[in-house]
Amino acid sequence: MKNVVYVGIIGVCILVAVIVFVKTRGGGGAGLDTLSDTEMTWVKCLKCGQGYEMSLKQFLKESREKTVPSPSGMPVALPLTCKECGKDGIVRAFKCEKCGEVFKASSVPGDIEDRCPKCKHSATEAQREANKAKMQQGG
Repeated sequence: MKNVVYVGIIGVCILVAVIVFVKTRGGGGAGLDTLSDTEMTWVKCLKCGQGYEMSLKQFLKESREKTVPSPSGMPVALPLTCKECGKDGIVRAFKCEKCGEVFKASSVPGDIEDRCPKCKHSATEAQREANKAKMQQGG
């Protein structure tokens, strides 16, 4: 009788796991629908050098459409089409809050992705330092 109870509990756990997996797995695009059309992200064209803001929702949608499998099996996102020059060269970028430079993400190899290659400022690092100072004052 004890084994029947264990089998029943295991069956219920497997069923719950399957339901959670189906409800939470990525894919169907529902995540994009929850984004606001007004939320923006910076992009930079590697062909013409122009940097500009575009809708984050549109950027993610186009990125998903331009993702292809690689020989290693990992998906690779190809550059998007630039609205300025019409060539495929758009990648995710940041605008430095200190010097105003628009640069592609991870321009400084092996560093924080928003490190400015011009003035070396990082908004992420500045936020971490502010949080650290706040924690030291409060504790």
